[in-house]
Amino acid sequence: MAMRLTSLSGKEEQLPELRIVLMGCVGAGKSSTGNTILGKKAFDLKSATKCVKRQGVVAERRVTVVDTPGRWSQLPLIDTTNIDKQEIMCSVLHCEPGPHAVLLVIRADKSFNKTLRIAVMEHMELLGKEVWTHTILVFSHGDSLIDTNIIWFIERGGEDLEWLVEKCGDRFHVLNNESRDNQAQVTELLERIEKLVEENNSSHYGIDKNILRMKEWRATEEVKAKERMKIVQKQRQTLRSKIADTGHFPEMRILLMGYQYSGKSSTGNTILGQDTFPLKRTTQCLKHEGNVQGRLVTVVDTPGRWRLHPIQFTPELFKQEIVLSASFCPPGPHAILLLIRLDTSFTHKNREPLEQHLGLLGEHVWSRTIAVFTCGDWLGDTSIEQFIESEGEALQWVIEKCGNRYHVLNNKNKDDDAQVTELLEKIEEMVAGNNGRHYEIERNILQKKQNQHKSYSHHLSKLRIVLLGYRRAGKSCTGNTVLGSEMFDTSNIAQCVAEQREVAGRQVTVVDTPGWDWGQYVEDNTELDWNIVNSKKFCSPGPHGLLLVIRLSFSFKEANRRAAQKYLELLGKYVWSHTIVVFTHGDWLGDTSVEQFIESEGEALQWVIEKCGNRYHVLNNKNKDDDSQVTELLDKIEQMVASNGGRHYEMDKDIFKKVERRMILKSYPQKSMKKTTSFNFDHPFTSSGLECTSPVSSVVTALLREGTNNRDSKVSSSHIEIELQMKESEILPEEKEN
Repeated sequence: MAMRLTSLSGKEEQLPELRIVLMGCVGAGKSSTGNTILGKKAFDLKSATKCVKRQGVVAERRVTVVDTPGRWSQLPLIDTTNIDKQEIMCSVLHCEPGPHAVLLVIRADKSFNKTLRIAVMEHMELLGKEVWTHTILVFSHGDSLIDTNIIWFIERGGEDLEWLVEKCGDRFHVLNNESRDNQAQVTELLERIEKLVEENNSSHYGIDKNILRMKEWRATEEVKAKERMKIVQKQRQTLRSKIADTGHFPEMRILLMGYQYSGKSSTGNTILGQDTFPLKRTTQCLKHEGNVQGRLVTVVDTPGRWRLHPIQFTPELFKQEIVLSASFCPPGPHAILLLIRLDTSFTHKNREPLEQHLGLLGEHVWSRTIAVFTCGDWLGDTSIEQFIESEGEALQWVIEKCGNRYHVLNNKNKDDDAQVTELLEKIEEMVAGNNGRHYEIERNILQKKQNQHKSYSHHLSKLRIVLLGYRRAGKSCTGNTVLGSEMFDTSNIAQCVAEQREVAGRQVTVVDTPGWDWGQYVEDNTELDWNIVNSKKFCSPGPHGLLLVIRLSFSFKEANRRAAQKYLELLGKYVWSHTIVVFTHGDWLGDTSVEQFIESEGEALQWVIEKCGNRYHVLNNKNKDDDSQVTELLDKIEQMVASNGGRHYEMDKDIFKKVERRMILKSYPQKSMKKTTSFNFDHPFTSSGLECTSPVSSVVTALLREGTNNRDSKVSSSHIEIELQMKESEILPEEKEN
C-alpha cells in the first residue's frame, strides 16, 4: 500500500507504507525501539496499559508503529490478566487492515531461558498461530554486545534462544536505542521488513476472526461495567445518609488479608502514611497504629499465604495466626481488607484458596470485607469496573461476596491522600451498614486456635538440620548462612560434616552431606548412600528438619526429580513430611516471585514441592547480613516440627542396617567372589594401625583384629556376614532423645 502526500510544488507523491506492531515484556525496550524507528520521542517510556499508536515519515516511508502493553517477562499466559490479553490482541486493529510486521523485542544484555521462551510463545500466539511468519526478532540494548558478532551471540545463547530465532524464520536485527542518530540501523530494519513482506507475497498479516469479534466483547463488558458503577454509587449514597449525622468514627481497626506479594504491608504503610510495616514476608501478625485524618487507626498485617495453594498446604501455625489476628485489635476489627493484585490474573485457582483462608475467620466474615486492588498504576485509563468485568466469573464472585465493596490503591503514590480518604469512607459506610458494629470471630473457633497456639508458641531450644542436594546446589553455603559463620568448606566434601552454633536463641546443629551428581542418571553409589543414611548419627537422635537444597539458576528436570526421590527415600518413605525445599541463589529471581518460578519450571519441580507439603524457602547466600531470611527459615522448620506432633524425624532402622551392610561388604577388597577375601593394613576403613574411622568401627575393627591374628591374614566373607548379624544390636543401639 502507499500513502499519498502533497509536495511543496503541489504534486501528489506516493510513499510506501509500513505498519508495525511492537511486542515484548516490561523493560524489554519496546517503547524505546518505537522512538528509535520514528526518530523522535513518540512513546512514553513508562509502562503503557493500553496500545499506543504513533506515525511518522521515516526514510521516505510512511511508518505506523503500535506499542502494546508490556507483560511480566517470566509469567506464563495464564497469569496475564484478561484485559491485558485483550489489549495485545486488539493491537492489530490499530493498524488495519493488519500489520506488515510484528517486532518481538528482547534484550541483548539478558539471558534467554526456557521460562522466557514459554511466556514469549504463549503471548505471541494471542495474535494467531501464523504470527511467526510475519515476525522479526529485535535485540534491544545492542550497545551491550560491543564487538560481539550477533551470530556468535545467538549460537552461544543456548537452545531456547536458537529456538526463538528459528521460530522467527532466522529474521533478526540489532538496535542500539542509545544511538538514535544512527539512521542506518533503522533503514536496515525497514528494509528487512520490506523483504519480509515480499516473502509473504506482498501481503500484510491477516487479522484473526476472534480478534475481530473482540470489539463486540469489549463493548458488552463496558456496558456491564457502567451498570456495576451505578449500583455501587447508589449503594454508597444510601449508606452515607446513615452516617451523615454521626460524623467520622474516632477509631478504626483494620485487618489485612492476602497472599504473599499481594501488597499487604505496602497497603498498611499507605493507610498509616508511614513506613511502619517491613516489606518482607512475615510468619506472625504485626500491629501498628497512627493518627490518620483525625482518626486513631489500628492496622494488623497477617502472614501471607501462597497465592494458588489450597488451605491443606498451609502450615498450622499460619492458620492459627490468621484466626488470632482478630485478637490483635480488640474487641475486633471494623474491616477486613482483602488484597488482590491488578497486574496478575485472578481465576478459579485463586478464588478457592482465598475463600478457604478467609473462611478461617468465620462464615459471616464477608459482611465486613472490602476487596482492595493493589498495583493501581497498572490500570492506567481503564476503570476498575472494566477490569472486574473482563477478568471473569471468579473475581466477580469475590466482589459480589463482598457486597460490591472494592477499592483501588496505588502504593507507589503515597502522597495521594485522596485514595486513603476514600478507603476510610468506604469502611465507615460498611460499618454503618452493619449497624455500627465491629466483627466478632466465633468464640469456639478462637478458643480452639488459642489452645493450639499455646502448645506451639515456644521456640525449640535445639534444632537439628540435615542438608541434602546435588553438587554445587549451595548446601555448604546454606549451612554457613544458617549458622552465620564460615564453618563449612564450600569445596566438594566426601563425608558428612557437622557444625553447631547458637542462632536466634536456639542451639542449631547443621549436618552437611556429600552431594550427588546434577542431571545424571541415578546409579548405585554405595558410599554416597551410606553418607546420606549415616547423617542421622551426626545429629542424634534425629534431625528436626531436612533441607533439600536446589539452585534457582539451574533448571530442574525429570532426572533431577528422580535423583532427589532416590536419595531422600534412602531415609525412609516418611522423610517428605520432615523436608523443606530451600532455593539458593535467591538474587537470581530478581522481581520474579518463587511461586512464579515453580509454576514455570514444570511438573518435575512441582512434584517435589508437593511431596514436601508445599514447604519451601528462598535464601540469598550472598546477603549474609539479612538475618530475617534465616529467622524465617528456622520458624518454618519449627512450624513443620509442630505439624509433626513436635517430634524429630526417626529413620527406618531396617534401611540403615541394609545400607550399612552393603557399605561394609563393599569396603573389603574383593579380587573375586570367592569364599575368602584377602585383607591388608591399608584398608580404607583404617587410618592409623587398626583404628577404624567408620561409624561401624566396633564391628570392623574386631573383624580386622581377628583377621590379623590368623596366620594367613584372611577373613571369611561369610564370617563377616554372620558377625554383622550378631552385632546389629551393637551397631544400632536404642537411642533416647536428649
